[in-house]
Amino acid sequence: MRSEYELVRRMGAPDDQTNVSLYTHTPSQDLVVIKKIPTTIDKMDENKEMHINRVLQKHKHDAIVEMRDAFMEDQELCLVFEYCSGGDLLASLQNAKSWAEDDVIPIFQQVASAVAHLHSLEIAHCDISLENVLVTSDHQVKLCDFGLALIDKCTRFSGVGKLYYMSPEMFMRRPYNAQASDRWALGVLLFMLLTGRPIFEQATMKDPNFKLFFEAQAVDASSGVKAVLAASNTTLSDDAVDLLTQLLRPAPKDRLSMDLVLSHAFLKTRPVLIRQRSVSTPVMCLSSSFPLAHLPLAYFKSITTM
Repeated sequence: MRSEYELVRRMGAPDDQTNVSLYTHTPSQDLVVIKKIPTTIDKMDENKEMHINRVLQKHKHDAIVEMRDAFMEDQELCLVFEYCSGGDLLASLQNAKSWAEDDVIPIFQQVASAVAHLHSLEIAHCDISLENVLVTSDHQVKLCDFGLALIDKCTRFSGVGKLYYMSPEMFMRRPYNAQASDRWALGVLLFMLLTGRPIFEQATMKDPNFKLFFEAQAVDASSGVKAVLAASNTTLSDDAVDLLTQLLRPAPKDRLSMDLVLSHAFLKTRPVLIRQRSVSTPVMCLSSSFPLAHLPLAYFKSITTM
């Protein structure tokens, strides 16, 4: 490792395959996180994750973790990121058990603003989750981890990300719009912030909650989320239910755009404070195809990739 970086500790679980560690940047004494990716020097510029982070260096956003440096070391690409000392949102939610809607609004605003910024740059995150939202020392939040992200052509052919957050079309073995799937995952994240639990184990008819949701949705497009909430005797505000309903549309083309998410009545009780800055210079991860979900024929007809 370069002499200006001093190892503090390895991060992540002992069985975590990702090589991520906390270092001190000795000239500044700042703590930084370094992610190591096996590669070769001639392939460094082709690395998609580094390319996306380079784009984000030029188009900074306060709610996206910033890459500070990138270099090669012993056949590994080392990506250096700012350190967020508050851990991730999943741990925060587990500690709090649940949050009031007024507490959720500023958190969700920041995450949604980050996703809107990505989509404006033709980037799809493809792994939006509580685990990939970090908390800073001053209690702001930042979206991180672009290892599965796409840029320019945001079409995927296989399901990726964490099972709770995967959209229905990810299970269908056909091309799908990754930005539309981001918006579904954002809806799942909002549901978890508001209730402390995922809305589905998986978005297929194998899941009782999704089956309940889908059947209610087939009768009335506004009833799916309400049916799931009623089954668990959970009450949310009308505005919260409406935003969830608009994001968790089974057909990707029907999901609310990010501009409309940010202007939704649920968020209007607080102003969006996040700034965009341009500068001159029990979770399962699935990253390959998997068995086709058992969905009714009508469902296949309702899904498009746009």
